Order: sequence, then structure tokens, then C-alpha cells
Amino acid sequence: MNNAHNPLTAGAETSSINYTDLVHDTTLGQIFTMDPFAFKDQDALFRHFHHQKYRDAAGFFFQAAASGQAAPDLFSCMTRLSRWLAEKPGSIVFGITTGLDPTQKPVEKKQLAGWQENGLKLVHWQCVPDLAKIPDQLLWPISRQGIWNHVTLPASLGKRPAGPVVKFIMDNPHIVHSYDIPENVGLVASAYDMAAPLPGRPAWELLGTPERLLACLARFPVDHLVRLRYHGTDLLTLGRDIAYHFTPPADLPKGYLDMVCTMVAAGGSVDLAHVRSNLEKAYLIGYAVENGVLVGNSCLKHPRKALTARLKTATGLDFSGFVERGYTSVRPEYRALGVGRKLLEGLTSRAGKYRVFSIIDEDNLATRKIALRNNTKKITTYYSEKAGKHMGIWMPAHMILPLEIPKDTGL
Repeated sequence: MNNAHNPLTAGAETSSINYTDLVHDTTLGQIFTMDPFAFKDQDALFRHFHHQKYRDAAGFFFQAAASGQAAPDLFSCMTRLSRWLAEKPGSIVFGITTGLDPTQKPVEKKQLAGWQENGLKLVHWQCVPDLAKIPDQLLWPISRQGIWNHVTLPASLGKRPAGPVVKFIMDNPHIVHSYDIPENVGLVASAYDMAAPLPGRPAWELLGTPERLLACLARFPVDHLVRLRYHGTDLLTLGRDIAYHFTPPADLPKGYLDMVCTMVAAGGSVDLAHVRSNLEKAYLIGYAVENGVLVGNSCLKHPRKALTARLKTATGLDFSGFVERGYTSVRPEYRALGVGRKLLEGLTSRAGKYRVFSIIDEDNLATRKIALRNNTKKITTYYSEKAGKHMGIWMPAHMILPLEIPKDTGL
């Protein structure tokens, strides 16, 4: 593999990192662990920071000694540190342990931006015992600010079905960047691993503790470290050498149609009844590969007559003779790297005599964003009785004819 031992992705405003750095901690700065609630007030805490032993600190990991009680919430932690934050050196980073309770309100973007600029690099979330699902409305804004989310699940979770919680963690590595899962819960593999697992393991697993993870985050941004994997003694950076291919289904390499079908099933957003037959008769299949693993796919398929009939009844538009873009699936570890966008661009540019449309669930914000970024526009919406929800019909802007633009779309 030609990206072994390479530094992190080109363009990072940081130095390189290698296996020895991660395993033996030869270059990472010293992180001190402290309980900010062990002091009677902010003044006492502030004076403690001036102790001689902290003179060369790279950062602080704040972990309250809860003594069996729930960890303090994020606002309480930040309030406790407010005086120190106002005067601390800009080079010092910090992480915080806080409780993950779905009843908490999300932090405002302005506050998060201020905390991140002040050195917050890591939030260690301790889940409440009765957690039924991961509250992504709390974690997603943190991740968007370039702050690492580390989630610790309670041992009590193993006493009841933990599937939805663990599945969310496995399927969203850009929201839950790292985790501690008790042995009695058991680790659930990503559904995408049924196609082919990625090489190695996430590099953060080498670090062992939140303190060492924080030390690494002092040097490397979240979106780079989260893509780093160790494979033997090699470090691989996901997304450096993705190869894109566009081919008729008959020309797919042996076994790839099976893998594409598995990838579509792992996405969990389409009716699987006709997936294989539609792919076998597709006009074109696009797929992305790195390190010998299928990491994303999409296609231009000939829509079934039953579908075009339903669309004509629901919208008044005739999509006979079009090809439909669909069955787009990207491995969680490769999202936010432009894989879906490049597949869409490649398929659209190769559509030849066909005009292209796609059907996107109105609630599927991620796919809608990809469509907008690729100059694809929604021409109408309709209610799908089969899906039980509203759907949007999208087309590349240059393929839209005036008769296909309803007055209420603003196009």
C-alpha cells in the first residue's frame, strides 16, 4: 500500500505523525488530569493552575470525581473554568468529562465556537444508565466545531438490548469519534463490513486513554486523526488514494455486484426487493475503491415502469426514457470526503443520451446537500404512499426543461 507511513493528509497545518509517536508517546506533550470541582471556588482553582508542576503543561483533562453520581453537565464544567479560560495561555488545550443525557439542550454554535477557539479539543461523554439512543443533537454540533467526541457507555447497558446505541456509534465515526463499550454489551460490527472490512483499526485505539488522545489532538485536527488507522506497524490515512470507476454492470470485476448490493443494503434506506435486478440492468454503475475495499457506490438505473407510472400520477411529469440515479451508499468512515459528490458528478457527465432524475427523501438532509453542491435542483415534491413520506424529485440543472419547473420551486 503506497500510503503506509505517510504523514497526515496534505495541506494539514501540522507536522507528520507516525506509529512510534502514537504507541510510545515520544513527541506528545504532557497532559494533567484535574477535578475542577475539588476546589471550593474558582479562585482556589485558578491559584492551583499556577503550581510549578504545570509550568510546561501541554493541556489539562478535567474529570470530576463523581463518586457514583452523574458527571456534571457541559455548562457547569465550562462555568467552573471561566476564570482560568479568561487568562490561560493560548497554546494550552483542554478536554472535559461531562454527562450525556438526552434531556440536555444543545449548546449554541456561538458558544461552541468560543470554547473551541479557547482550546477545547475533547469532550468525554459519560452516558446515563438508561440511555436508549445516542442524542446526536448534542454530539453533532460539537463535532462540527472540530471538537472530538469520546463516548463511554455504562455497564448497565448490557442488561438490555443495546443495538440502536452501538449501531449509531459504529455508523457515525464522524460524530462519535471514539468510544468505550463495556464487555458485557459487546461490539457490533458496522453493517458495511459485510461487503469488506477496512484494513486495520482506528488509530485512536492505540492511545489508550483520553489524556493521550487529548495530547494527540493538541497537534492534529479532528478530521485528520479520525481518518488515521493502524495496520500492523503501518499507519494509513483514509481518503488519500481513492480510485473512481464508472462501468456497465456486465463489466464489473468479479464479485463487485455482490459487494454493491451489500453496500446498498447496509445503507438501510431503500426497499431491497428489486435492488439486484435493477443493478444488473442498470445503465451505469459508479464505485469508489481504496486499499482494495469498496468505499462508495451509486448508479444510473432504468426506472421500472411501475415507478414512472406512479410518478406521472403523483406529479404529472413523465420520466419515461430517463435514467434514475440511486442506490448511493458511502461507508461511514468516508463521509464528508466528497465521495458521494464525485460519484454523482461522474455518473451525470457520462449519462450520454439520457436525462437524469433522482428521488430523495425530504428528511434526508445529507443527500440533499450533496445534490445541491453538484448543481442538482429539486423540481417537485410528492407524497409516496409506498414509503409513507414526502419525497423530492431532483435533476441536474442543465437537464431541466421549463415545463418541468413548477411555479413554487423558485428556479
